[in-house]
Amino acid sequence: MPFCDNCGKPVYPLDKVCSNCGAPVTPAPLPAPANNRPAEPEPPQGSPYAVLGSWGFVGSILLLGLPIAGFIIAIVWAAGGTVNLNRRNLARGYLIILGLVAALYILLVIAIVAFGGSALLLNNIIQ
Repeated sequence: MPFCDNCGKPVYPLDKVCSNCGAPVTPAPLPAPANNRPAEPEPPQGSPYAVLGSWGFVGSILLLGLPIAGFIIAIVWAAGGTVNLNRRNLARGYLIILGLVAALYILLVIAIVAFGGSALLLNNIIQ
């Protein structure tokens, strides 16, 4: 509940003047957002910081899913070939995941060969 700046008595939120001394009441400030950060306007379209919508992400993921062209597109976008920073970061994350999967695959093949499964593995691959 706000208080009068002049006499210190409590005033109701809709009061224009204090009922005790008659001084004008300054309106109470609006409560801050829950996260204690001021609301920021969205950047304009075409800006590097513009928000990429849901369909923009869907289209980007579908393009990155193309077998060879998707890998090339990911390299171009990750290297800065796109204005949108969200799309650039998506391509960088995609390349990181591809690198991790390739590394795990190589480790799996090395482990199979190291534990004596090389003859079985090579026979199954050849036939």
